[in-house]
Amino acid sequence: MTQPEKKLVYRAGLIPYIIEEGSVRMMFMRPSDPDFGGDKYQIAKGKIEDGESPLVAALREAKEEIGLFVGNVIITEEVGQFMGRTTVFVSKIKDTSMFGEPSFETSETTWMSLDEFLEDGRELHRPVVKAAHRTIMKMEDLNNV
Repeated sequence: MTQPEKKLVYRAGLIPYIIEEGSVRMMFMRPSDPDFGGDKYQIAKGKIEDGESPLVAALREAKEEIGLFVGNVIITEEVGQFMGRTTVFVSKIKDTSMFGEPSFETSETTWMSLDEFLEDGRELHRPVVKAAHRTIMKMEDLNNV
């Protein structure tokens, strides 16, 4: 008897960011259920639904998990694909106070520097966040500051 073919699950995630006094600050979430990524801060992400592009899925997940309004986004850039099947984006936002209430999946959200995330963020996401930070630095031309 042959095993049924297991369908691969593709995911998308998004990291909102701002530039504050020349420094990059990124928003992360902590899951309300430790079974979904532990108790560390992590990237807002989730499954890409049938018919969705990775960007549409990432924006939907960011709205659900951190309360991001699409109207608060200035520009979005793809960082790349990580952890096998997760496409990650960064989005510069207009206003840190223009976020809605996150869903029940999120216990809290916070703004962090790269160093803060490397200290308190989910270990699996650290390489992704480093790559996102490099992308933001290039987008914002902060490498030469």
